Amino acid sequence: MQLDDTVVNKKTDFLKLIAAFTMLLDHAALLSIIASSNTYIALRIIGRLAFPIFAYYIAVGFTHTHNLKKYVTRLLVCAVVSQIPFALYFKEPFNLNIIFTFLFAIAVLYFLKLRWHYTAFALALLPVCTQILFNISTDYSTYGILTVVAFYIFMQEKTKAGLAFIILTVVFSVLTSSYVQLFSILALPIIYLKHPIGIKMPKYFFYYFYPSHIMVLYILSILFF
Repeated sequence: MQLDDTVVNKKTDFLKLIAAFTMLLDHAALLSIIASSNTYIALRIIGRLAFPIFAYYIAVGFTHTHNLKKYVTRLLVCAVVSQIPFALYFKEPFNLNIIFTFLFAIAVLYFLKLRWHYTAFALALLPVCTQILFNISTDYSTYGILTVVAFYIFMQEKTKAGLAFIILTVVFSVLTSSYVQLFSILALPIIYLKHPIGIKMPKYFFYYFYPSHIMVLYILSILFF
């Protein structure tokens, strides 16, 4: 996920690569040949690292962007383009991909910045409401939105950000009985520790990678599995 036109450094590029790679492993685990093997759970555990890293990116991107409209437009285009391969591969036509969740999160941050707290609160709960009323959900739902909010509010307070994410993850895991999500907590030291490895990634790498990797996996699932 691109942070912003100007906020790109070695650390975030390295984190971007980790997030993309772990997400790829997580999604590849759903291929039938892997899903029926002992490798499945290992890849799903590794894949839990991706979401909090991308959520952190969104919070930083919103904080530093000089053109919120362009930033949101890029994300919206990516979300729309990704939705068809996402629905085909995951076989969930009424579930919106994670980019839509991040767009909701940005809207919440925007209204929080304006101090329209009730509007922000309502938007944060909207995915839960649409799922209950219309059976339409977004990936990670309100948990995904609140994770971005936590990283944003405690941008300069790592301990509080980490604690907030841990609490959100525990609550989400218990409510959904998805205890593998608890492994996403392991992403916190990856996000906040300094990395000696400097990697320069293409500026809009994730905007192309996200839809294309899902489409490739979908094609593979048809041709070979």
